[in-house]
Amino acid sequence: MPIPTVRFENNDKAAHAISHYLDELYPSPQRFALRPFNRFSTEFTEWWFIPNKTEWPAYRYSKLFVHKFQPKSEETRWFYVGFYVEKGLGKQLSGMPDVKQSEIMQDNWYWYDFIRHAKSGEMDTAIQGVLTRSQRPVVVSLNVYEFNHVPKPDTERRDPHDWVEFVIHHPNNAFQTTQDGTEILRELNTVANLPQLAQRLETLNGLDYFWLNLLIGIRLQYGTSTSGTWGATDIWHNALEPWNSWVR
Repeated sequence: MPIPTVRFENNDKAAHAISHYLDELYPSPQRFALRPFNRFSTEFTEWWFIPNKTEWPAYRYSKLFVHKFQPKSEETRWFYVGFYVEKGLGKQLSGMPDVKQSEIMQDNWYWYDFIRHAKSGEMDTAIQGVLTRSQRPVVVSLNVYEFNHVPKPDTERRDPHDWVEFVIHHPNNAFQTTQDGTEILRELNTVANLPQLAQRLETLNGLDYFWLNLLIGIRLQYGTSTSGTWGATDIWHNALEPWNSWVR
């Protein structure tokens, strides 16, 4: 099956079109606030739909995301869209140079709920919903940064310290590893599904010293208003709506 092309040439246009669609679908006040990671370079920065309209950076919340994925070995830019969770730094790093208090994970961070719900298999239904609606494989991507190199809002992201990635093709939600972790994340290379990934993350030695981003979504191709096949409505219903109840 051909890879769908979105009717947007960049993330800025796509994110605003989705937000406009939600304004029409859910009359004001809308459930989400739309935020760019880098306000000074909005075209291809990461955009987030967050459940709180005032707090920023909204690290502690789960989110929906629009992201550009471009491996170093490829010229193609992929439009990556889905569900996003962040794990902050361990409390033992509080007060260390180069560590902001806002980067220290507190008890109210959604990460803990994510681990609990993912371990129980409750989130598998959302993955199956995306698989069925989009007819695209679901990509689970994790990247980590050292405690003194946490990505800062309004800057360009540097390459992560380590990165691991899995693809889900079938409704049984089985993982296929497509990118091996090489350092702190190498112990995740053999996990078979999301519950097992959550179990491994909960006990992974040394992870308190790393910032972790976890993305679960689908990858599409950028296009234009005339060449694209998926508009904001399609992106919402096929890739984002199944995650709606998990944004907290």
